[in-house]
Amino acid sequence: MRRFLLAAAFVAASASVALANPCGFSETGRVVIKGYPVGATAIPKDQVDRLTRFAETASHRFAICVLAQVDKQGTKAANEKVAKGRAEKVRAFLIKQGVKPDAIKIALQEEALTFFGLLPSDQDDDRRVVVTHD
Repeated sequence: MRRFLLAAAFVAASASVALANPCGFSETGRVVIKGYPVGATAIPKDQVDRLTRFAETASHRFAICVLAQVDKQGTKAANEKVAKGRAEKVRAFLIKQGVKPDAIKIALQEEALTFFGLLPSDQDDDRRVVVTHD
């Protein structure tokens, strides 16, 4: 059991390091948008203010990364469609807030981060968009 927990901790730490820079730049700012219902792409209403504040800072930056991911439910094709939809909605929102379109890169997380994705908290954590800037 102890080996399993150590392995799980190592994989989790490795995943977070790998996700820290999916668009190829060193990040100085970050916001995580959570609260997406299953299959939804619209930015959750309770996250709009957070994303607006982030956009104020991001509008002066040259590199913005929008990393979208989904939970383990659904087919690979369906999950990719949902992740792209979330990323595009966040991108459009940022542009509307004054972020330069050519500064924004989109990245998709192909697999959920949690190991099993069975708990509601795991699924909530996996349905998110992480936005970073240089």
